[in-house]
Amino acid sequence: MTEESISGVSSTYVKKEYTTFVVEREIDAPRDVAWNVLLGLIEKNVGGYLIEGDPAPHGLGAVLTLPLPGQELREEVISFEPPWRRVYEISGAPVTLYQGTTAVTDHGDGCLMIWSLLIDPLPNGESDGFIALSQQVITAFVDQIKIAAESSAK
Repeated sequence: MTEESISGVSSTYVKKEYTTFVVEREIDAPRDVAWNVLLGLIEKNVGGYLIEGDPAPHGLGAVLTLPLPGQELREEVISFEPPWRRVYEISGAPVTLYQGTTAVTDHGDGCLMIWSLLIDPLPNGESDGFIALSQQVITAFVDQIKIAAESSAK
């Protein structure tokens, strides 16, 4: 914490300590193929959308529930720019903030997928287990997308 005085009024500021995590994979498939695989697998893995977004079903405002035992997690799409960027926030998790960004860019004859997380954890390690699980799930999911996209492109 830092304390500053502005016009004689003392204020205390808490510097946020975010947790970040990034997974990158080169995919030997065109960007649009990887993008479509990403969206298809998201929908398949959760059994469809609770609320469809704009454009339907994956776009801005789309909401889905995440199948995690003992938790009622909801994911909402807050930015949707096909075929290269999707940003979402998760609510119901044991964190103050959970925001994920998936970006797919052209890279040679294929593409590069970058999935990043920005998390504001709860104090005293209360979020540690959830964060570790999130990192495992995202890594496995990106690997699943890579395999499926490369298979589709052949």
